[in-house]
Amino acid sequence: MEFVGGFMIMSVLLGLFFAAIWLSLPMLLLGLRRQIMESHTTLIRLEGRIARLEQQIIHHQASANQSAEVIDTVSGGVDGTVGR
Repeated sequence: MEFVGGFMIMSVLLGLFFAAIWLSLPMLLLGLRRQIMESHTTLIRLEGRIARLEQQIIHHQASANQSAEVIDTVSGGVDGTVGR
């Protein structure tokens, strides 16, 4: 009889434990989903910022190359030593 009573108590305790997990699982999954969506949104924003920075760098490099070409075409050279 003691064996059956112990088995019943263990069954009840395991049932309560699994019920608690089963009832809390949707809340945990929804919270995890929310965090994943926030991280995804942040990554999309960061990707856009990185793309804009890359475009600015390319633009600055292009304008620096153009200004360097203008300096090279000035008579006397860049440092004025042409013809020495």
